[in-house]
Amino acid sequence: MDRPAIVIRDIHRYGDDLTVPEAIARLCGGGQVTVTVTDPAPPGGDPRGNPRHGYDISIRPALGRQPELPPEISWEARTFETPDSAALFAEALALASQLADLVGLGGGQAVPSRAAVVGAAHGRDAARRALARATPAACRDITARLEAADPMVYDLYDTPALGGQQGIRYDTADLAGDLGLLLDGDLNPALADDSVLRTAEEAYFTAAGEAFWAEAGRIAADRAAQHEQPARRGMKPPGGRKPGHRDPLREN
Repeated sequence: MDRPAIVIRDIHRYGDDLTVPEAIARLCGGGQVTVTVTDPAPPGGDPRGNPRHGYDISIRPALGRQPELPPEISWEARTFETPDSAALFAEALALASQLADLVGLGGGQAVPSRAAVVGAAHGRDAARRALARATPAACRDITARLEAADPMVYDLYDTPALGGQQGIRYDTADLAGDLGLLLDGDLNPALADDSVLRTAEEAYFTAAGEAFWAEAGRIAADRAAQHEQPARRGMKPPGGRKPGHRDPLREN
């Protein structure tokens, strides 16, 4: 890892890494998770990176473990930051908010809509994982293919499809459970039949794929631009002359 990364950790900044489904399960079970930003570790350090001070965002169940109340989110007081650092913290805070929303999923939404919310969150999570080690050259290639609407770009990565893609262990039974469609481990006939579950799966697949490539495109474009700007600053104009250079031989 050679760049900052937004990660989800169990309990605190040094806890085990969690995927979005694992974090939701932890919160539903009454535990706490932390979203934080890690910087590249020095040689011999933690290969997962060093958590950045002041970027921890903790999510925990409501006090008293009242399931009807949404989880609580807290973070340290912020000081003045550069635009890049502020944007990174805002992205981490958005992820923490999504986790809290997903734990309280429901509220009268139709099953497909709720499945789409879950799929979209998993899609974004998978994109961050898939592109974590992507090189600037690979990011430029992804950006160019997406801009050209090249259908072959979608063969580069597997999007979440309830089959463990990008390390997200989550299947149809997990989806049915999160949607409240199970009774004693089986599909509750009073709430849904197989057709309802198939519709939920389709909504999950569609939302996961769309969110994956939207997030992948954003990450690739940002990373390509970050590595393009320093190169341009170091370029010399034709003839090797610096901008503003005066050549007395040419002026006479």
